[in-house]
Amino acid sequence: MASPPEPKPGDDLKALVAATQFPAETVAEKAAAIYAAVLRESVHVKAGNFTDLDTADLARLFDLYDASFFGGALRQALDRDGSPLTFRLAPRMTRAGGKTFRTRRRLRDDAGVRTHSEYEIAVSTTLLFQTFRDVQRPVVINGLSCVDRLQSLQRIFEHELLHLTEMLAWGRSSCSGKRFKGLARQVFAHTGVTHDLVTQGERAVAAFDLHIGDRVTFEYDGVRRTGLLNRITRRATVLVEDPSGRGYTDGRRYVKFYVPLQQLRKC
Repeated sequence: MASPPEPKPGDDLKALVAATQFPAETVAEKAAAIYAAVLRESVHVKAGNFTDLDTADLARLFDLYDASFFGGALRQALDRDGSPLTFRLAPRMTRAGGKTFRTRRRLRDDAGVRTHSEYEIAVSTTLLFQTFRDVQRPVVINGLSCVDRLQSLQRIFEHELLHLTEMLAWGRSSCSGKRFKGLARQVFAHTGVTHDLVTQGERAVAAFDLHIGDRVTFEYDGVRRTGLLNRITRRATVLVEDPSGRGYTDGRRYVKFYVPLQQLRKC
């Protein structure tokens, strides 16, 4: 009689999430308990619209979510594979609210050559901290309304946990895929997979009446300068005409300056 096939890595996690179906009310209760635990335990997050955040807070969020929604299965899968999970605050991320990365390396040991995976969850502090700041509008993440930064962080983190789950269980992840959208509904009652956190471009228009192509002035090294607002990411890129600068397609030469939005004035 043939032996049953050996279970593959990730099979336990696949079975768990496939059987998970939390009603929206249960999800809301679990998320609210995690919200309260973060405010109670964190050294940095002391209010819904917190002004400080540490990677330790992301690590704690992982433990709370893993215990409440996955019964510790994510940590078990990571430990089984010997895969570390790290967390990063990412001020340079100005489009995505969060990202989950997997790095694979080939290692040689006594058992031969094997593939070793390492995981990282990064959260955009730029998008997070400029939301619920000086632009007042509803914020919806993954189809759910958020009332403050901590709720926004939770929705972003939930999305990234699903990416991690797919990577651990199926080896790949895509939030545009049918499986991801199904897991988002089943586990976290998400009705969407995108965010509308306040972007720098939106904030430039709403809070400072600044648009790409505007002539702006700013002070740099004690000198008042005037240039063209060329790009808006974490800071504004301003092109100041200068004979020693780089040539552009308009036939002129410019020097680039990177300036915080609040230091610009429209001409």
